Amino acid sequence: MWTSWHDIWGSGRGPAARLAPQSRILAGTIVFAACLTAPALSAPGVALIAATTAAWVAACGLPVRTARSFALLGLAMFLPYFLLLPLLVKGPSVTSPGTGWAGALAAPWDILLHGMAGVLVAGATISTLTGSDLRSGLLALPVPRVFTAILVQIIHQTSALLAETKRVAAAIAVRGASGSGRAALRALTSLPRVWLPRIVDRADRLAAAMEFRGYAEADLRVFGQRAVGAADAGVIALAVAVMALAAALRWRWL
Repeated sequence: MWTSWHDIWGSGRGPAARLAPQSRILAGTIVFAACLTAPALSAPGVALIAATTAAWVAACGLPVRTARSFALLGLAMFLPYFLLLPLLVKGPSVTSPGTGWAGALAAPWDILLHGMAGVLVAGATISTLTGSDLRSGLLALPVPRVFTAILVQIIHQTSALLAETKRVAAAIAVRGASGSGRAALRALTSLPRVWLPRIVDRADRLAAAMEFRGYAEADLRVFGQRAVGAADAGVIALAVAVMALAAALRWRWL
C-alpha cells in the first residue's frame, strides 16, 4: 500500500469519527457483517452492498488517497480469482447441462464484491480510530481483556517495526544498493544481518517502554472514556437495520 500504515489510524474526519470509540467499532463491525451477508448475485444485494460501503466510507471521512490505496489492495487480492474462470466452466454432460461462462463468473464476482466491500469498510473504520481510541473502545465492549491487550500490542509493534524497516531501506538506498548489480546483490545477502538485529532490538526497547508504562498490568483501565449519546444509538440502530435488510435479502425473506 502506498499510504503508510501509521498514517491510516485516525486519518478519518467524517461524522462517524465524533462518535464514542466503542460505537465506531461496533457500528463498523455490523456494517462489515452486513456487506458480507448481502447476496452479491442479485441486483438488490449488489445495490445494498455498494450503497452501504459508500455511505460508511463517506461517514468515516476516509481520505481519498487512503481509499485509493485500499481499493488497489483489494483489487490485487481478489482480481486473480478471475484467472480460475477456465477451470470453473463446466461443459455439457448427461447429468448436468453445464454452467457456461455466466455461471463460472458467479464465484469470482461474489469474492470480489464482498472482498472489496470488506476491505473498504474495515479501512474506513480504522481511519476513525487512534491507538488510544481502539484501546478504550475495546475495553468498553464485552471483549476478552487478553484479546484487547494482544491486539493493541500487535498494532503498536507493527507501526514501530514498519517505521524501522523504512529507515533501514532508506539507509540502504542512500548507500547505492537500490539499483541492480553487484552492490544490490551484496546488500541483499547482508540484509538479514543488518535488518533482523535492528528489528529485534527495536521490538525489545518498545516492549520495555510499554511495560514501564503499565501495559503489562493485568488490570486494563479506561481513561477519559467518552459517554454514549443519542447519535451513537442512532448509528448503531441504522447499522442493525442494514444488517437485517441484508439478512432478509440473503435468505429471501422479502
